[in-house]
Amino acid sequence: MIYLNNIQKKYGGNYIIDNATLKIDKPGIYILHGINGSGKSTIIKMITGIIYKTSGELKIDSVISYLPDKFSMPKLMKVKTYLSIVLKNNSKLDELVSKYQIPNKRIGELSKGNQQKLGLLQIFDYEADCYVLDEPIDGLDDYAKKLIKDVIKEKIESKKIIIMSLHNKTYFNDLEPTTYDIREGRIYEKRKKLQSN
Repeated sequence: MIYLNNIQKKYGGNYIIDNATLKIDKPGIYILHGINGSGKSTIIKMITGIIYKTSGELKIDSVISYLPDKFSMPKLMKVKTYLSIVLKNNSKLDELVSKYQIPNKRIGELSKGNQQKLGLLQIFDYEADCYVLDEPIDGLDDYAKKLIKDVIKEKIESKKIIIMSLHNKTYFNDLEPTTYDIREGRIYEKRKKLQSN
């Protein structure tokens, strides 16, 4: 369960998050949507324990696997060498690299999209209750977007929670997400699927 009650987060003299309340206790996909600077990433970082709240109540009763919007991996290491270290089951290594279509290059030589796929592969391989993704499909081509959507669908069918921030607010409509608009540091729930602009 993810529970935020009247959460505030203050930087300097400004409240970035102001009396935000959120409760997620059922499997499914939950989307945080808002303009840049609205507080999406701040909420995600509080949920994952990267930063602390200023005030309010925060309860996390879930094992979380998290992919930030910006992350780093050892640039000189080749993809398969890296995955042989981080994957829980190395017998799936070749299958996953093929499935995600990631070339076995040094990580620093990969395109932004392939680095993103490598990060997604890693966090989805981890057995968690809740997967938290900050702008996960930025930089991905159509094949990779569909692949990630299929993986997320499998996780939902396995009774997992998916929380993500997105700029493209309609891409996962067919998975019937619960969407939250983040405006001026507050959370507004929209249960209906968003319509394309």
